Amino acid sequence: MELRRSPTLEIGEKIKAAQKANKKLYSLSTPSLPYYTDTLKTDCSWGRLSPPAGLPELIDQTKIDLFAGWDVLNHQVVITAGAKASLFAILKSITKAQDKILVPSPSWPSYFDICALAECVPVEMPTAFSNGFNLEIEEIKQIYHKEKFRVIMFSNPNNPTGIIYDGDFLKQLDKFAQDCGFYVVIDQSFSKVIFDHDKWSKSRFHNSDRVIIVDSFSKNYLLQGARVAATLVPTHVTENFINIHQTILSAAPAPAQIMALQALKKKLLIPSLLKQREKTQHFLTEKKWEFIEQSGSFYFFPKILDMEVMEKRAYRKDILLLKGSFFGKGYNDHFRLCFAKPMSELQIIFDKLDSALNEK
Repeated sequence: MELRRSPTLEIGEKIKAAQKANKKLYSLSTPSLPYYTDTLKTDCSWGRLSPPAGLPELIDQTKIDLFAGWDVLNHQVVITAGAKASLFAILKSITKAQDKILVPSPSWPSYFDICALAECVPVEMPTAFSNGFNLEIEEIKQIYHKEKFRVIMFSNPNNPTGIIYDGDFLKQLDKFAQDCGFYVVIDQSFSKVIFDHDKWSKSRFHNSDRVIIVDSFSKNYLLQGARVAATLVPTHVTENFINIHQTILSAAPAPAQIMALQALKKKLLIPSLLKQREKTQHFLTEKKWEFIEQSGSFYFFPKILDMEVMEKRAYRKDILLLKGSFFGKGYNDHFRLCFAKPMSELQIIFDKLDSALNEK
């Protein structure tokens, strides 16, 4: 089996390689997040192995801070070594080889690779810019009757579009999943990076045992390097899910879990990005690029006339970006724009990009 390298992580590697060569590269599509200095302190407990499901105190805290509003009575919280490990363990818990996984696009590129690693077959379901990239229950029903997929998997808020899915739609999807017996896997790794709080509060439903929720500390609590996530798993799946994760990793690393627990207790959320969002939206409007106003995450997914020219000119100004084609078929005229950066860096990138686009 051959898997592609993560396009997002590859940008980071290119930037680091450039730094060693005394060259400065900028990323238009990935974040430059702040990090902790002396806020999270170590002690002797950091070297101990945690229980397979995670530290009990962290599990209890995530029920309050990450899964408030979800039904936890018929689910259990399990701490994993990041969202990717969780998604892999989920698929191995509820599928068999060659089962189909419906992946609405545009979507996080890793979904397709995780499906392949779990010996499943991803079935891409493109959504339309003209429809705000929204999902339609009738279309999902048509695809199910044709493909008989075992799982539908998507992010909410969506990466890369930044949209939040309608609560009524999610209720209908859960009901359809109960009727047909497939699973709904919702990756809410940007649950604390929300701009339309009213819409997010309504993007909930009385979830059934066909729904699995994944959340992450990476973006929400600035712990990307810690690789720690929490998953709300239906009770009938929990034991197998834990066993699969335990076989690979024993348990999520204790230091990462302790950092996550401290971050929750101290409420070390990602700082507000409202000003960066406003600045980015102003830039997009000024450039007359079409875009859907995002509601969560720190991404826009604008549409432009000539992506090939844009990419070449940006690169000449030392700016790297991720084309829409990384996120699914039919998005060649889109790219992911990330505004999770200091205002000063965002200004430099926009100035460079403006200069590049004005070239003859």
